[in-house]
Amino acid sequence: MFEDGLNSREESKINHLINRFNEMLDSEQYYYFDSHDIEKIIDFYIENLNKAKIRDAFFLYEKLYPFSSQLKIKKAQTLLYFDKPSDAYKVIKQVPPSKNDEYLYTLATTYSKLNKNKKAISIFEYLLNSNNNEELLSVLANEYQKIDNYSKSADMLERLLIMNKHNEINWYSYIITCEISKKSNRSLYFIKNYLQSKPYDHLAWFYLGIIYQRMENHLDAIEAFDYSICIKENYINAYTSKSESLSELGYYQKAIVCYKESFKYDEPDATSYFDLGELYEKMDNLNKAKSYFYKSIRKEENFAEAWCAIALILDLQDLHIEASYHIKKAVDINSSNIDFLFAYAQINEKIGLIKEAEIAYKKILEIDELDSESWLNYSKLLHKNESIYKAIEVLQKGVKLNPKNAKLCYRLSAYLFQSGSENQALSIFEKALSIDYDLHEEIFQYYPSIKENKNLLNLLIEYKK
Repeated sequence: MFEDGLNSREESKINHLINRFNEMLDSEQYYYFDSHDIEKIIDFYIENLNKAKIRDAFFLYEKLYPFSSQLKIKKAQTLLYFDKPSDAYKVIKQVPPSKNDEYLYTLATTYSKLNKNKKAISIFEYLLNSNNNEELLSVLANEYQKIDNYSKSADMLERLLIMNKHNEINWYSYIITCEISKKSNRSLYFIKNYLQSKPYDHLAWFYLGIIYQRMENHLDAIEAFDYSICIKENYINAYTSKSESLSELGYYQKAIVCYKESFKYDEPDATSYFDLGELYEKMDNLNKAKSYFYKSIRKEENFAEAWCAIALILDLQDLHIEASYHIKKAVDINSSNIDFLFAYAQINEKIGLIKEAEIAYKKILEIDELDSESWLNYSKLLHKNESIYKAIEVLQKGVKLNPKNAKLCYRLSAYLFQSGSENQALSIFEKALSIDYDLHEEIFQYYPSIKENKNLLNLLIEYKK
């Protein structure tokens, strides 16, 4: 493929080829081009997403080299680039089978795109035997993950890390792969063994800390991060990760100091300020937290999480109108975030914007019909501000979509009792008891006077047995 970073000589050659190719098209004649040059022309137009010129280049290729296997390989590669694996397969199957690396790689990639991963793996493994390179190892790690063989994926990633210890993506992928396969001790052993021969590798110490962190062993994680910092003082990720472990241990002030240390080496961004705001919030220093969330917004105006965080603090401070403004900003930025919508509904209810709250709950339940808290809150909103019958209607829909949710059943039962529909209420109450008897006190919270209902008490006695 056409590559970035061409030197001036290469760029001049490409420009010459492109000019000559366009001159040929304008003249409506056929010029002679070397096959490699045609491929460079194709790569250029792939880079520029000019499908019309790509077709013209292939037409020329076929005219000059009609029996070329390389032509078909290139066509298959191009079809794969534009995510047309079925078409690519039809083309690559026309190429006589061979041990040519490019042919085999293209065929394997086609199989992969068609989700024929075992066939792809077989070819990639064959290529790896003679070409032990990073690209093949990375591809194979990914292919083995697709078939849930995380042990083999880890094998490939370990070989990758030995070849290139500075690739942070591979380090992280390796840790996650071992974690998914429930073999975190494998990654722990690998990195510890690696550190015996490379004790001054700051990345290895950092990822040792990450492993400990994910194992919730924060004291050992902090020690590993400290080693990483000692070796490379300006390695920012070690500071922020150490801060996270300190926070998990409840050392919020130390976590803040540690996080701020990273600012010596890089200017804080919106996320940095947001993280600090969360730490101050954990210390119950709400005004300080708020000031950092505002700093986050000044760095990045569309940082929705920061707008929401400020709204929640303002809400806690009983500044509900100001909170409403800030949560609306978060929702405007990301209208599909359930947490934002839930906060929007609750805050707007407090200032009497009932319709706004109702719209928010409806939106949440469109996104996630299993969100029981929203069903409960929405029904409570309707019960309080509109009518019990609308609340019942909403809960009936919620129970239909979530038939095994005891809380919804108990709430519906309570509202049915209130509406005078005792038989229906008892039926739903019995259903709730069969799902989760221990939650039966819920109904008395919604409708305390029901404690005197003999039929209900009889059901409680029956199901207690």
